[in-house]
Amino acid sequence: MTHLFGRCAILGMLACIAHPAFANVFDTYGLGASTVAVGNATTAGGPTAYAAYSNPALLVKSDRSEIASAAMLTQFKLQDLPAGEAGRLPRDPDRESDANALQGGSLGLNLKLTDDLHFGLAAYMPQGSFGRIKGLSPYEATYLRYSEQQQKPAAYTALAIKGPWDLSFGVGAYYSLRARGLLQVALDSQESEGRLEFIMEPVVVPYFGVSWSTGNWVLGAMHREAQETESTIESSFAFSTESAMLPFDASTSLIPFYDPAMTRIGFAWNGERLRVMGSLERASWSRFNAPVVTITGSDVAALSVENRPGNANLRDTQAFRFGIAAPLAALQDRLELRAGLEAHTSANRRNAPSYVVDPERRTLALGSAYNFSPDKDGHQLTLDAAYQLSQLSSLSVQTPKGLPIALDGSSTIQTFVGGVRYAL
Repeated sequence: MTHLFGRCAILGMLACIAHPAFANVFDTYGLGASTVAVGNATTAGGPTAYAAYSNPALLVKSDRSEIASAAMLTQFKLQDLPAGEAGRLPRDPDRESDANALQGGSLGLNLKLTDDLHFGLAAYMPQGSFGRIKGLSPYEATYLRYSEQQQKPAAYTALAIKGPWDLSFGVGAYYSLRARGLLQVALDSQESEGRLEFIMEPVVVPYFGVSWSTGNWVLGAMHREAQETESTIESSFAFSTESAMLPFDASTSLIPFYDPAMTRIGFAWNGERLRVMGSLERASWSRFNAPVVTITGSDVAALSVENRPGNANLRDTQAFRFGIAAPLAALQDRLELRAGLEAHTSANRRNAPSYVVDPERRTLALGSAYNFSPDKDGHQLTLDAAYQLSQLSSLSVQTPKGLPIALDGSSTIQTFVGGVRYAL
């Protein structure tokens, strides 16, 4: 029984926490060079190839179909976070300062069905692995928005229709992934065994948008619902003093990714030689809860399981975006220069412990577009390029176990995007 008591003592110290959710790639960095270059301020303006993501109502702002493709590379220079140094587990080999770059490709489509009805698609596919699932100990922490584990495929599909009074409306579905897991552990005085299974399954989230045009101005708004995160963990114990067996069976829903409810409002002003765009975004991170299994007990007979959602102590965040685009007359307006600024607030609550770290971020974006001459049928090819530099602010928080986390504001993130668009 001594070995059994030892194993149960280990279980008693165990808190099985599903890895805190990561924001997806395009919510964090953007989707397509034509949107990244203007600071992602495309809720009411910008090229419509990726409008299925930016605001589906903008699809009908174009009088023809358009297809776009882009490649994205994001490089991290992050400070390391606590990796179990104060706990009983070995040091986590994954260090934020050694994080691999994110690589992926995007596809955008604006298909004109009729003069008043358009279909849109915006999708992202990571290169290499995606859907990585990893747990945390109570002594560890992770970045909410910045990690090589953000990679996952995702897609938006939408329909947009022109309405009266220069209004347009769009509605669509966002397709993403989540994981469900099965954990089984059996212990006795001689040996232990376990079984673990993870299943990736699709999640569909509705969203909609609206826009209104008046003169040179366009106003727009869109809303996306949150990914479903309700998790049920059913556990049971059966203990026999005669056989000294302690079967343990737990099933859980894990959330390696979480897409919060998101609302954006924006404007666009289109002049002869200049386009100006701005938008405000609110993301509902405060609604996120992760599933947690905690096993406690002073001895074998007193072991119990607590099933509860784990509060990450997050708050809603805001993002402010501004972008400009202007053609160069010296090159017959074929070359367009773009620039954008972004400011993101932190999801961490003041003086509240959390295993999720989210510093404030300031971002500068620069880009260009070169429009080739249209062919005899009016089809036109455009080359897009964008560069984005993000600076993370200093931050001081602590893990739920009281381990301090101090960021000095030296972390940066660079994103490079190149792509093509083709107007049909």
